[in-house]
Order: sequence, then structure tokens, then C-alpha cells
Amino acid sequence: MGRYRCAVLGPLRVWGPDGDEVTPSGVLPRRLLALLVLRRGAVVSVDAAIELLWPDGGPNNPAAALHSHMSRLRRVLPEVIDSAGDGYRLDPARVVVDADELGEILDGGGSPASILRRWIGPAYPELDMVDEARAESVRLEELRVRAREAEAADRLAAGRTDGLAAELRAVVDEYPLREHPRALLIDALAATGRSADALRVYDEFRRLLADELGTEPSEPLQQRYQQLLTGDQRTEAAQPLPMSVTALLGRADLLAETEALLADARLVTLVGPGGVGKTRMLLELGRRHIATPVVWCELAGTDADGAVGAVAAALAIDVRPGIPLDERIAGVIGTTEMLVLLDNCEHVIEPIAALVDLLLTRCPRLRVAATSRERLRVAGEQVRRVPPLDTSPGVELFLERAASVTGELALEPAVVDQISAIVTRLDGLPLAIELAAARMYSHEVDEIAAGLDRQFDFLSAGYRTATRHGSLATAVAWSVDLLDKPLREAFTSLSVFSGPFDVAAAAAVCGTELGPAADRLTELTERSLVMRAPGRRYALLETLRTFGRTERATIDDTAGARHANYFVDWVERTDLELAHSAAVIPRIDDTITELHRALHWLLDHRDTANAARLVAALTDYGLLRLRPDVLGWAELVIAADSDAAGPTAAGVLASAAYARWMAGDLPGAYDRAARSLTVCDDPPYNSYGAYGVCDLFSGRFDESAEWYRRAAVIPDRPASNMDVATWTMLLGYAGDPTVAQRSAELVAETGSVTSPYVAYALYCAGEAILDIDQDRARDLLDRALRMAEATGTTFVSGVAGASRASLDVRSRRTADAAAAYPALIRSWQRAGMWSTQWVMLRSIALLLDQLGRSEQAAVLDGAIRAAAADQPLGSDREVLDQLSQRLRTALGDNDFEQARRHGADLGNDAILDYTLAALGPQT
Repeated sequence: MGRYRCAVLGPLRVWGPDGDEVTPSGVLPRRLLALLVLRRGAVVSVDAAIELLWPDGGPNNPAAALHSHMSRLRRVLPEVIDSAGDGYRLDPARVVVDADELGEILDGGGSPASILRRWIGPAYPELDMVDEARAESVRLEELRVRAREAEAADRLAAGRTDGLAAELRAVVDEYPLREHPRALLIDALAATGRSADALRVYDEFRRLLADELGTEPSEPLQQRYQQLLTGDQRTEAAQPLPMSVTALLGRADLLAETEALLADARLVTLVGPGGVGKTRMLLELGRRHIATPVVWCELAGTDADGAVGAVAAALAIDVRPGIPLDERIAGVIGTTEMLVLLDNCEHVIEPIAALVDLLLTRCPRLRVAATSRERLRVAGEQVRRVPPLDTSPGVELFLERAASVTGELALEPAVVDQISAIVTRLDGLPLAIELAAARMYSHEVDEIAAGLDRQFDFLSAGYRTATRHGSLATAVAWSVDLLDKPLREAFTSLSVFSGPFDVAAAAAVCGTELGPAADRLTELTERSLVMRAPGRRYALLETLRTFGRTERATIDDTAGARHANYFVDWVERTDLELAHSAAVIPRIDDTITELHRALHWLLDHRDTANAARLVAALTDYGLLRLRPDVLGWAELVIAADSDAAGPTAAGVLASAAYARWMAGDLPGAYDRAARSLTVCDDPPYNSYGAYGVCDLFSGRFDESAEWYRRAAVIPDRPASNMDVATWTMLLGYAGDPTVAQRSAELVAETGSVTSPYVAYALYCAGEAILDIDQDRARDLLDRALRMAEATGTTFVSGVAGASRASLDVRSRRTADAAAAYPALIRSWQRAGMWSTQWVMLRSIALLLDQLGRSEQAAVLDGAIRAAAADQPLGSDREVLDQLSQRLRTALGDNDFEQARRHGADLGNDAILDYTLAALGPQT
């Protein structure tokens, strides 16, 4: 029988004897298999496996859960994993592990290149919390370094030095105290005519060893240094490339892309906001460029009049009387092949762009790479944006810089999570991350996180020698100070937004027409102060937004007023589209942070009338999207103006009633709904619906139906079929003989429209006929679920999904029902909506009884009866009473009562955890 192949040099992957991949899905099965592979041939005890899978506490029966995971692994890898005593063992004769193969290749003198090609990441990443795995990963990392050194030596011996120095530089940066890659780098530089650079590498190493270890380089390396000193050295007159003193992290792909681009294009400009790392990228490009001489020119310290002179000085070109300096530079360069690096062009953009255009025209073998916060706009220019760092390299940068001021760090996972949050809050800007990490010299991580509430004051201890990068505020102000007055006013106004925005919103906030707003957005985008976002929208980095808000706080905040008023009007218009558009809920989702900001501005400025308009317009969204948090905004408006009256005030109270109903506070919901009906002569339809839902969940079905009937006839409302639909559903609960016909008419009225309201109507049409036509009901509920998914109508996904699963319980399709309920439970739990959760738990109790899990059903029965605010009513109570009697008979009086007491003692979240476990596989 063939052997399985396991790859552990990176994320775990497994292939069967036939070559097909059989890697198990799921984090826990992969983690378990990784441990078995790591300890192949040895027994992994049950206790060790449980500790690995659930270090912070696991399921109620971890041994059973472990057995379940192990059974699935055995199905994927038959005859590979054996039971052995109190544990499990992976048969080493049945697997081939890539780490073993690679060690044999290297020890046997095989090709190092083949080793490196098969290495895709740190070994055993699934076991980063296991000491034994970390030790093995360190051993294998040493194997990787040896392979890189061996490959470099082979290439050097064969004369294949193209790109070799850059690759070795990366190894040296990663392992600064390792001598062999340093010696190889010196030889590679010398072999390509860069002896001066080779000498600098040696001197850097000598000083590093003296400072860190108090030793000297080895005798052979010292002899190599002497050979270089006595050789024929050529001194460049041009300004040398500064040495990078820190490693470049998270830029490998962009660096490779830009390096390849520079090989074909003659002008490449790196653009991005201040502090994003453009200069560091430019240095690395220059360091890797070994084909021609490289000249470095720093422009930050000059002005427009001195810009051309700064370039001439960098090139060591003197002034000749009577010859314009730009002409002099072009004449000296002539046909010389070289790469000129121009750093920080944004404040001298006009003279530098003119000079570069002239040089590219007159000097055919010249290449230029530049950094700027806006492009040069010169013919032939290739622009590449330098984006902020992703979270992972951002955390790596933080840890590296923190270690430089504190020594080695040993951080708990929770602390690393805090650092991830810090990196995200700082937009992944390397400068901001470095400034925050530097605070580790005197602060703990949680103190740094708290300090970001005043980040421009807090992140002010940068490098003494870096004027522009000495603080985050200075780096941002460098860009903002270059703006003219209209652009600066637009930038500060746009900082009012909390997230992405479109041109129309920008125009409203800036107080301009669409055309001028679009022009200013284009200019700010050019200067890297505004970014493009998906969907033809724009956004500001949080750091830039905070800076703008700080500036705006010093002036009259008219932008805040314009922002709030715009979004009040926007949400009222958008609410009217819920009846006929499939995309409205996602649009409101994308705008909810702006609406929240607008609400608080209005409340802070005592504009409760407009705050009430905003909240009332969000009622149907909050209900259909299952957002009790958004509905709960109504309480803020009520607290600000408890005596408000009129239709809008009634809408706010209705919204508050729905929020309290969702949270399971039926008395509070009744209070808000009753007030909603009395604060004006003609209450809106939501006032009737809010009282109707309270009666519905109190078992007053006839009264509830009457409220919805009254709501359905209110004129000038956006969607009468919502209340007609609920009324039809209630007629079904009451056993009305006309309900089948009414259900069909309701469906017919929806036509071909796709909208959240139609999704709800289809649900009600199906729910109404559950007891008389299950096949038709199942079809309608399935249609409701599909439309809910297409429109983002989470409430309908929950209620229709629960009804669909209850149909499966009635039809004794136990497997389908058991598979559907866990996701529904979690959905209602996330929303905090206990009113519907308890209704669904009653169906689950019936399902557990069908599955023969009488004890679990009895526990659930006890919890349901202990929830006094959510007691079953009507036929539901009869069904539950019949279930209780069956369970008492099956378990006996003592066990039944004990199980019910256990359920009654469980809290809400605890009973959900118990139910999820009860629905899972049983051992």
C-alpha cells in the first residue's frame, strides 16, 4: 500500500498515495494531525491532544469531541493513525514528511535550490503554541539558512551573480550576527565591481560583533578584508547611497514588482501618504540595483529655487558661468548609464518635474526613481503607490522596533492581539507603528493603545536626526501645509466622514457643487491625502482623518452640520426604496457609521428634531436587518426630548419598542408602543405594528391581527404588504378558513419585485399555511430564504429559516433540522433577540425528543418553562405539555425533574451552549 505525503514546511498539507490532496478541513483537525506528524511514531495522549485543541477550556465532553475529530482524521487517512494505550499514534512507515526529505537532500549534497523551492513558510504554523513544535521550527529554519548559503556559494562559484548581492543582503539583514552569509555578500559585491560596498559590509559586521559579542570576525574574513583594501579601488564623486539601518518588512512583492518595472521604464515614481515608507523602499531599490552606478539625492531640505542645485550637488557637478544648471547636468551625464534616486519631491514638484523631463530627453541611458506624495506627471512616468502595511507585517515591524528598545520580547497571545489592534488603528503606517513601538521603552502595550486616543501628542518621540519623521503630526503636517486654502478647507471638511464616501456626499459636506467637489477630490487623491475606495468612492486614512478633525476643532464646525443634515435627508430617501430595491440594505450597511456619527452630532448640538427624523427612517431597516442596536438609537433621542410629539416622535417610540421586543423586554416594548400611539392624532404604520408585535408575543392573536389590519390601511405608506403579510400570518395561526386564498393573493401581489419587503411577505405567506399545506409552505419559505439572502434581510433569514427547520421537525427529517438549527441559534444570539430564540428552542426540544435524546430535551424543557417572559401560548403550550409528559414517561419522575431543574438554572447563553452541544454528534 502506498504512503501518504505530508508537507509541514508551511501550512500543513497532505496527499494520498494516488497524489490527490486529502488535507483535512477545519483548524482543529489540522492542528491535531500536525501534532501527530510532529510526534510520528510516538503516542500522543488524550490529555495532550485535548490541551492542544482547547487550551482555554473546551466543550462539555472534550474526550468525546476529540474522538469525533480523530474519527474524521482516520477516515481521511485510513490505517495511518492507531489507538495506543491512552492516546493515538501516527505510523511513521505510512507517511513521508517533506522536512525529513529536505534534511537528507542537504546532508547528502543535493541541490539547495530544490530545497528552497519547496519551502513555503515557517514549519508547523498550526502548533505555534507548542514548545516542541517551536523548537522543531527553529531547527528547520536553520536548515533553510544553510540551504540559502549553499545555493549562494554555488552561484558565486559558477559566476551567476545577477541579483545575488541583493538576496544575500536580505539574509544578512535577517541574521546579522551570522558570518557565512556576510562573507558571501562581501565576495558577491567584490565580484561585481562594488569593492567599496564590500568594505562597508565588513566594517558594519566588525562593529556589530564588537558591540554585541565583544569579538572580531574570523581570521579568513579578516584576510579577505585586507585583500580588498590593497586592491584597485575607485572612489565615486557622486553622493553615496545611505546605508539602511533597519530591515524592510512587508514589501517583498511590491519591491519585486517595482524592481522589474525599473528594468524596463526610465522613470518610476513611488507615491503615498507621509510615513508610509516610500523613502525606505527607494533605498532598497537603490541597494539592489547593481548593474549601473546609483546616485542618491535628498530633496527634503531644499526649496523650489534650490531643487536643481541639490540634484547637481548630489551628482558632484559644479556650476559653470553662462550655462544653465539643468543644461550643465544634462551635458555632464550625457550617455553615461546610471540610476538617480530623488527622495521627497512633493514640495519641489514643478522644478524637479521639469528637470527630470529634460534629463530623460537628453540622457538616453539615465534612469530615475523618485518618491513623492503626488506623481511628477512627466512623459513616460510609471507610478506605483506604496500602500500601508497589512496587519501581519505591521505587527512584525512593531515587535522588531520594540525589541530594539527593550531587548527580546516574550509576549502573550492576548498582547499580540492588542498590538494587531494598534497596527490597524494606525492604518498600517510604518512611521506611526515605529513611533508607537518606540514607546515600549517606557510604556506597556495597553498604555500605548490608550495613548492613541491622543495619537498626535503621544507619537512624538521619533528619531532625533529625522526632522520630518520626528513625530506623526510633523509627517502629516508636511503634506497638509503644501495645500492651498481651498484644498486645505476641503481636506479638513472631509475629515468629518467616518468611512468611505461618494462625490455627492463630499460636495454636501464641503458646501460646493458636484464639479468642484470632484476636482478637489482628484487633487487630494493626487497628493495621497485621500484614497480611492471600492464603488467609485473615496476615503481618508484614520491618521489623516484624525489630523483633519484636530484642525477642524479649532474653527467653526460647519462641516459637521452639513454632514448631519445630508445624511438625514439621505436616509429618508433611501428608506423609501426598501419596497422596490434589492440593494438598499447593503447601501445602508455601508453608511451606518456615517449615520451614527450624524446622530451624535445632532444630539450634541441639541437638534433633536432632525435626530428623530434619522432614527424614525431607520426603523424598517433595523427590523429587517435584525439590528436592535440601531433601533436602540431611539432611546438616545427619547432621553434628549422626552416630551416630543407628532408623527416623527411616534416613529421614534415605535423604533424603541421594536428594540425592546428584540431584547426580550416585553413590558418595556408595550410601554414604548403605547406611547407611540398617543403622541399624535394619526400615528404612523410602525406604531400599530410595534403594538401588534407585542400582542403577538403575548398570545393575543386576535388583538395583534387587528393592529396589523389597521396599519395596512394607513395611506401614503411605503409598503402596505408588510402589515397585510403579518395579518395574513396571524389569520393562519387562528385557523381562518380563508387563509390559503389570502396567502396566494399575498404572493401574487408581490409580482416580480425583489426587495426586503417581498422577502418578508413570502415568509408570512408560507408561515400562514404551515398547518394546512406543508409542501406549499416549504416552497414559499425557501423562496423567502433565497430573497432574504439576495437582499441582506437578516430578520427574514432567521424567522423563515426557523420555520423551515420546524417543518423538518414535523416531517421527522431530523438530520436536516439538526443541521439547520446551530446557525440559526448563533444568528439570534448575535442579534440578542430572545423573543424569537425561545420560540425556536421549543421546536428544538421536540427535535431532541425525536432523536431519542430525552435528557437533553428535558433540560431544554426546564429552561423554556423558566423563561417567564417567553411562555408558550395556545397550541404551542399544548405541544410542549405533551412533550413534557412523554419525557417524564421516558426518564422517570426523578431524572425528569432533575433535568428540568438543571435547565431552569442555566442562564441564557449557557442554555444556548447546551443546545448546540445537544444538537451535535453524540458518542
